[in-house]
Amino acid sequence: MCASFAPRPKISVVPLALALMQKTDKEQTNLKHLSDDVIMNHLFTKHGDDETIKIDLNDYISFIENVIKSSDQISAASHWAQGSKVHVELSDDSFTYLSSIEPPVCTLHDISKQMGCKAAGIDIAHKTTLDILSKLTKYSWEAKAVLIFAAFAMNYGALWHLDNYSRSDPLAKSLAMIKRVGSLRKELDSVQYGQVFFGPNSLIYSCLKAIKYMNEFKNLSKYDIKEVPELSAALRRIPLVSYWIVHALVASSIDLHCYLSGTEGQTHKYLNELSEKKRSILVTLEKHHQFIQKQQEEVELYRWLVDQTDHFPIDITLFLSKLIHGKHKARPLINCSTRLEEYIEDFLKEKNLILIVSKRLDVSKEDLDSLNVVYNEVKKGNKHEIVWVPVISDPPAEGDEEAYEALISKMKWYAVPFDTKVAGLRFLEEKWEVREDLLIVVLNTQSKIEFPNAVHLTRIWEKEAIPFTYERANALLKRSWIDSTVVKFTDQPRLNSLAMINKERTMIFYGGHNQGWIKRFEDTAEAIKRDLMLREEGITFELVPLGLNQKGEPDPTIMSRFWTAQRSFFILKHQLQGSTATEDISRLISYENEKGWAIVTKGQTVVMVGGGDLIVKALEEFQTWKKNLRRVGFSGSFKDYFDELTSKSLECTHVNIMGYSGWIPLTVMCPVCRRYMGSGIRFTCCHGRPNVL
Repeated sequence: MCASFAPRPKISVVPLALALMQKTDKEQTNLKHLSDDVIMNHLFTKHGDDETIKIDLNDYISFIENVIKSSDQISAASHWAQGSKVHVELSDDSFTYLSSIEPPVCTLHDISKQMGCKAAGIDIAHKTTLDILSKLTKYSWEAKAVLIFAAFAMNYGALWHLDNYSRSDPLAKSLAMIKRVGSLRKELDSVQYGQVFFGPNSLIYSCLKAIKYMNEFKNLSKYDIKEVPELSAALRRIPLVSYWIVHALVASSIDLHCYLSGTEGQTHKYLNELSEKKRSILVTLEKHHQFIQKQQEEVELYRWLVDQTDHFPIDITLFLSKLIHGKHKARPLINCSTRLEEYIEDFLKEKNLILIVSKRLDVSKEDLDSLNVVYNEVKKGNKHEIVWVPVISDPPAEGDEEAYEALISKMKWYAVPFDTKVAGLRFLEEKWEVREDLLIVVLNTQSKIEFPNAVHLTRIWEKEAIPFTYERANALLKRSWIDSTVVKFTDQPRLNSLAMINKERTMIFYGGHNQGWIKRFEDTAEAIKRDLMLREEGITFELVPLGLNQKGEPDPTIMSRFWTAQRSFFILKHQLQGSTATEDISRLISYENEKGWAIVTKGQTVVMVGGGDLIVKALEEFQTWKKNLRRVGFSGSFKDYFDELTSKSLECTHVNIMGYSGWIPLTVMCPVCRRYMGSGIRFTCCHGRPNVL
């Protein structure tokens, strides 16, 4: 007689509670004494992870799953038949195909023998687990668990196979009788049997799930641990998980043989603790799995984004969608001009992209003003669109949403919605190197990078930098450093005409945050201008203060923009023309925190940059070096004497470019002694002497 498989009725929790009250557990040790630390100590002092012998885990897992699920079908049919003759025909469709398994037969039989016919109890199960593991020292931890599960399945499946054929096959009937399979059939209604063997939440199914997780983690070891850090934590857990799989299988096997022999099996307390332990392990493995999947997706997205920008150009709308949401079709963005939502493919198709990325929500007014100028200009040509991608912490900090709303109210371009978690964050941080400062990447219609960080171009030249290409950047860098980043911060309208009329006129641009230093510098310089020898030789120079507002008062905002422009010019110049082109600029940047500084130019040529008390001292000792005026002129004599004083100075030089996004120089030549500067948060050089700070 054949019977179709029907699911076993659910076991009520009421009989389980009654069973627990009616049966008194033996006094025994609980699982608490087998802590993770205790187990790991046992495993790593007495058991290795040699992996000299390799097995195909996938095939073994398929074998185990075939046996366990088929046995469940037979036992369920046997339960519903209630003593009637029943035979389950198992179709090939219910079996997973096995390519080939060459099992260590003697080892499996030996393990199977050790797992049965033992007294019930935690200590016996623990000792047996360690004894069996010691026989498999040449296998990896996950292979140990799989082989021991295979040995269990071999015995468990054989019992139910005999039961299935015992009603129609005399040989099977005889073998089933000698093995007392009928005793096992009688236990199908018991709560304990269901807890250990039957159903998706049973101990043996939990072991199967845990093995599948371990196998998946092992297969993922092809990933670099640095890329998927959660994988390292999951792999470290495998020995402990393997121990508890084997422990549960040993306890289950002992219980199985107790049914067959008619002896008392494992206590409810022990099985409940073991079930709870397996649930806890599965929860932990599931968390590892979720984190690993998330990190895998990040890795795959990162590689895809790198490929598209470096090797395989793709439509800019698809690239931006994947960067923001990790999907081919992203959520709509906000048009800040209208506050309406628009899809990327609708507004960006066949246009170049100016992508603004910020990790902070305090974009400066100066940057917003520059970007608005750029926006107004690019809209005339209708070849570019601007998109702002804010990288907002998860969860957002208090006040973030208000800051976001305040910013988009000052923007005219497109913005990613506030609640968006940027999928390509790793790409932004590692490949494009977004840091505390703004990053502005310009891409063409096929996602090819036209310029890696145009923020420096916009801060210096604003709309003149359009279309933000390397060609345009190199053309702008041919302009004078002084004209591009210094003159605009003076309040002397006649300066441009002076420079044009007299190309060789000497000028001293100066500034600082210490008004005492500035007064001392100005007084000394004015006294030199009145020197008789200078008058006789017709030598003069122009003093040009920087950082003053229209009232002639120091303005911190102007100076902040001035230093930002210097760093932007330094980074651009260093990136496109090399370190030797940036010595004067880097020296000026090194004086930012000094009391004051000065730039001496002759026409369009920068003669020298100096700062601090040293440059004032050089002016105050004018009488010492004025003898050289006729030979090398004022600016040359001043420079030579300042360099002489600098060579005797013990002060270190610091060039601070902290927090800038995108490319920054990894090495910087000291502008004073031409050694390579030590780098940390800032570039430092003490000219061959120890750092005195």
